[in-house]
Amino acid sequence: MGVITISREFGCGSEVIARYVAEKTGFLLVNREFIVNGLLEHGLEEPAAYKDGTIINPNEHLSPDEEDKAKTYINAMHEYIYDLAIRNNLIILGRGGSVLFRDYPPSLHVRIIGQFSYRVQRVMNMYNLNANTAIKLIKEQDSRKKQYYRNFFTVNWANLRSYNLVINTDNMEIEDAADIIVAAYKIHAEPREIKDGPAGIEPEDRLVNITSERESEQFMHPSEEEFAGMLDFYRIRWEYEPKTFLLQWDSEGNVVEAFSPDFYLPDQELYIELTTQKPKQAWKKNKKIKRMKELYPDIDIRLIDKRGFESLLKKHSLDQGEGE
Repeated sequence: MGVITISREFGCGSEVIARYVAEKTGFLLVNREFIVNGLLEHGLEEPAAYKDGTIINPNEHLSPDEEDKAKTYINAMHEYIYDLAIRNNLIILGRGGSVLFRDYPPSLHVRIIGQFSYRVQRVMNMYNLNANTAIKLIKEQDSRKKQYYRNFFTVNWANLRSYNLVINTDNMEIEDAADIIVAAYKIHAEPREIKDGPAGIEPEDRLVNITSERESEQFMHPSEEEFAGMLDFYRIRWEYEPKTFLLQWDSEGNVVEAFSPDFYLPDQELYIELTTQKPKQAWKKNKKIKRMKELYPDIDIRLIDKRGFESLLKKHSLDQGEGE
């Protein structure tokens, strides 16, 4: 059987990409509509608690019966997909496909991403929404996907290491993205001899599985990972880039500048932006933070500069030494 799984951030054109890939390969497209109709034929209706085929909303208080129905439906959906894969070549859009088939080597796992501002603009155009509504929709959809993977698979949906191919559709034609996926699958599925390995080691022994809690986050800079480690050491709860603030629009209302602070500390209701640049080189971040404070005066945000960060590292090193 052939399997291509497509995981995506909302607003990247992934539905259309998946349809193109299905047309080009002849594979069966398994998306929400297909699954809802298929399970209905088996007498299983999508429960109300299973919002938009994505995730039980953790902010809603569900009765035990509602929660059980949603979990039963999700388990049935997974079994249904496995059953389809026995007889068909599949394109699986979402539904946790990358996790369901992670132990099946011929499967290709694709992740489609996009810069937040581009996604906002695409969703505005696609659904004829204003910027605020588009932003709310994107955040809601992404949050549901993240919670779905966390609740039912205990994995990080955004971990790029889980995918064989990552495509950014910001400046790419949709059909070109589909062509890349098809070409990648042909290469990926082709049997290849493993050469040049250390003598006496079998191919399966060369696969090293290294996992850690820190691997589950995608940090843009080593300093961010160090900072997260310090927060963990002091048992301070944190979220990494959980929110994007729009800062500037052009004359037609298109978003031209946005800002995602590095960390949010929910217990302190505080956003933190790190910079390891010298003060003269950090003016862009200072400018963004100033603009953010003007537009969102109720938001508390602090900039930790190079000197402040180095001071924190020094104190953290001393505290670690005392704790040993």
